Amino acid sequence: MSAILTFSSLDEALRRIEEFAQNGIEPKTGKWSLAKTLHHGAQSIEFSLVGYPAHKSSLFKATAGKLALHIFLAKGSMSHDISMPIPQSPALPETNDAMQGFMRLQEAAQNFWNHQGAYQDHFAYGSLSKAQYDKIQALHLANHLNEGFKL
Repeated sequence: MSAILTFSSLDEALRRIEEFAQNGIEPKTGKWSLAKTLHHGAQSIEFSLVGYPAHKSSLFKATAGKLALHIFLAKGSMSHDISMPIPQSPALPETNDAMQGFMRLQEAAQNFWNHQGAYQDHFAYGSLSKAQYDKIQALHLANHLNEGFKL
């Protein structure tokens, strides 16, 4: 039986993911490489600062989006289609260099932590506090690792 990763914060996620980036981790068949997964995670964090390129409707964010957010935060885990890119986001780099992906993720997290002021609305969940964004980004990364890799 494989382990289930959980992260309570971005800081915790980065500490654990650095090990995978340095030592390698095998993706499940048909899933993204670790490098692509880390670039995707970084992209999500970056969008929390500059804005997501596309959004669900205000009605969706206020109802289903908020409900999903609260369920994920309460459970301490998330489930979503890990093969779907962020809507209308630029293509992810086609590289197998996991450390390059990790460095982008680390830089995005540092920019997130250093950010002063409000964060941009999440494309599905709407307005989030810094603490909510920190936790949901950690859960997002854990979901990708749990579903996409042989742990």
